[in-house]
This record gives sequence, structure tokens and C-alpha cells, in this order.
Amino acid sequence: MPRPINVENLFELNPNSQAVYYDNYVCIDDFYKNYDEIIDVIENSPAESWKKSQWSRNFIDYYDCRLVFANWQPDPIKVKARTSAISSLVCNLLNIDRITMEKSLQFNVFKHIKNNVPEIKQHHPHYDIGMINVLVYLDRHANGGTALYKDREVVNNEASNLIVDISDYEIEEIIPAKPNRCVIFSGAFLHGAYIENNKVYEDNWRVTQATILRLDNDE
Repeated sequence: MPRPINVENLFELNPNSQAVYYDNYVCIDDFYKNYDEIIDVIENSPAESWKKSQWSRNFIDYYDCRLVFANWQPDPIKVKARTSAISSLVCNLLNIDRITMEKSLQFNVFKHIKNNVPEIKQHHPHYDIGMINVLVYLDRHANGGTALYKDREVVNNEASNLIVDISDYEIEEIIPAKPNRCVIFSGAFLHGAYIENNKVYEDNWRVTQATILRLDNDE
């Protein structure tokens, strides 16, 4: 049976959360006010397949999906309350005048199909040049986090195989995941989702809200 939701009410920010600054990222715990309700909605929502090519291992070795709330015609005051907090923080960090956030919300939804995936097999490291990553770790397991790697040349083949051997990559830092934790970092870092224990996501889903802010000084 369809379940009606008001996106801006559901994803209201926690007014008591505080930003903590680290060398390479910003962390905000207890990010959303209605975390338990958000999890209940997401766990009962369909998610479409994502990043597929004709050679893709998606839906063979793993499920790599995307869930989107378009957020049609929301209350503009509530949209501004949610987006301005993040955009203002990013502007202050980068010393820029403004940045635009989309009103829609998007979530990466992942689960292993293959069992006993070794720790050296991780999500494909990649760059998001000219962008700022805003991630919210949402699933209750929150195993691992996001790995920041030492710079190197990389060919992004995520559409064919999201899970790759990272033995030749050097991890500089792992941003630790925690349920309802928001982290902000530059897409100029070589980075990728990191799972400390892949068995956790054999039976459970890894859910991360992903907002990519494009830096465009021409607007």
C-alpha cells in the first residue's frame, strides 16, 4: 500500500547537531531529527539499479542501487532551512559566496550478493573533481565509512565493476561511518566507500545519502 510522506518534514535537520572540523573533512553527528522514521521509510522503499554497462557485475556479484525522492513542490521555507545549513557551511569552508543544492534527495543503496568477499575488495576509488561531497551514513550497521586514498592515476570502471581490488592503493585516512552522521569532504580526494567487514552487507543493506555539490564560479 502506498505510504504518503512529506519529504521536508521527514528530513528535517536536528537543530542541536554540531559540526566538528578535522583536517580533511567536517563531521556532523545526529544529523536528522527523525532518524528512526527515515530508516523505516527507506527500508520499505524500492531502489532502482544504478551504474550498469553491458559488462556490469551489478545484480550478479552485488546490488548497486539508487533511491531518489524528487521532493515535488515543497514548502520553500523548509527547503531553505535544510539546504542553507549545508550550503552555508560549505561556503564558509571554501570562502565562496554561494553554492546551490538540489531540493531532491538521493541515496546509494548497496548489498553484496557474493559471500566471503575479502577486505581488499572495496568500492571503486574515484575522483569528483570540482565538487564537494556531502554524505549521510544512514543504515544502522554503519560498518567502515569512506576511504581517502593517496593520489594516483585511476581509470573509473564503476559501471562495469563497482567492487575492485585495492591492494595497490594507499589509504591515507578512513572517515568513520556512524548512523545518522553527515560528513563533508572535497571530491578532489581520491575516495571510495569502505567496508571494514564485507560480511555485514551480505545480509544487510548499506545506505548512504549522497549529495554532490558542483563548484561553479561562473554562475
